[in-house]
Amino acid sequence: MTQLRTHSSHAACADALRGLTDVGETIEWLRSLRALSVAKALPLMVMRLDRLAKTDVEPEIRLNLMRVFKRPVLKAAASLPNPNPRLPLGGFASAHGLTAEQRLDQVMRLNLKRLFQELDRRRYTSPASTDDNRHWVLRNLFKFLRRQVRYAMLARRDCPAQTWQDLHDLFVYLVIRGNVRLDESFQVDFYEDGFDPETEYKRLLLMGHARLSDLSGDALLTMLPQLQEWSRQSRLADPSGHIGEYDLMQVEVSHDRPMRVNTKCLDEGFRGWVLIPAQAYRAFVERQRGSDRPFADFGVA
Repeated sequence: MTQLRTHSSHAACADALRGLTDVGETIEWLRSLRALSVAKALPLMVMRLDRLAKTDVEPEIRLNLMRVFKRPVLKAAASLPNPNPRLPLGGFASAHGLTAEQRLDQVMRLNLKRLFQELDRRRYTSPASTDDNRHWVLRNLFKFLRRQVRYAMLARRDCPAQTWQDLHDLFVYLVIRGNVRLDESFQVDFYEDGFDPETEYKRLLLMGHARLSDLSGDALLTMLPQLQEWSRQSRLADPSGHIGEYDLMQVEVSHDRPMRVNTKCLDEGFRGWVLIPAQAYRAFVERQRGSDRPFADFGVA
């Protein structure tokens, strides 16, 4: 019986990797998963995406595969239990390890990260390296980063390792490349559909801070719809302009972690930014936590 189960397991693994880089076969394979329960289909999907992220493939093929995978991945995730911030540990039995949804979002994100790097590295040689394709990948890369940070916040658990570092690295790269201008006196709309990487980055930083602030479940759910506007109103500033100040929200981009509140005096610069949060966000957190504690006490690492 044990040998039979082992053989079946090997057969399922082999089937999950068959035609890994073939778009047509991948479409047919994903269709075949509809006959399986989520409990059986999801590990196979994770396995395939994990192997794909580690496989060399032309950017146009990976791009087409990501377009094919996006909807089934989101549908599979939607069928899984949602974290409930009103319950201890978000309703899960343990805060340790990755849940199925975290793992699924992670392998999708890793593929999008690699694809974004490949498109930029070969932007003059690959037919897939168009502005439209790059924009689609960047939007979805932020989407899956946001899914991971939001999930961790609601479930009161850590993000998968390297999530924050990948986010910081991506934003630093966009600043260096000129896709983000932090100078308030010089505003450029790079994307006609309103997508703004800086706003996305600040929204995730505020989510990370909310997680460390230990807000109640209802407060987190109330906060989420307002975060985009609060992110637009928040500002990233050069640390050198805040030497000698206390209670700064420091975004240290060399660390795999969200920003932290430093209650000590800033006596030297660091690699990253100071986040000046929107007054409305500051007031919301103070109101939820009670006025007897100063804002700077929240989220101290």
